[in-house]
Amino acid sequence: MPSCTPSYAPPSTATAPSPPPPPSARAACVGEDPELFFPIGDTGPALLQIEEAKAVCRRCPLIESCLQDALDRNETSGVWGGLSETERRTVKRRAARQQAKDTA
Repeated sequence: MPSCTPSYAPPSTATAPSPPPPPSARAACVGEDPELFFPIGDTGPALLQIEEAKAVCRRCPLIESCLQDALDRNETSGVWGGLSETERRTVKRRAARQQAKDTA
């Protein structure tokens, strides 16, 4: 579920408002029960819930941007961009190790 940052600036009259994204660019999670993406734990029944949430993500045209948003925000809970909390921590650790290696 991509985040939406509200804009507090008055609307500009210099440009026309952007048209809404085409239906194919809308998040697949819209209309889903948000609790699906926030399982309690990562064992037992929660594993099935995680897989069900990931299935929604896999059919989403925004999966990459959703994941990047979650990584940028250091999102610590839930399934975002098709990855669980544990998987996102692994991605962040690998990226940090690679960056340390590149700067050494």
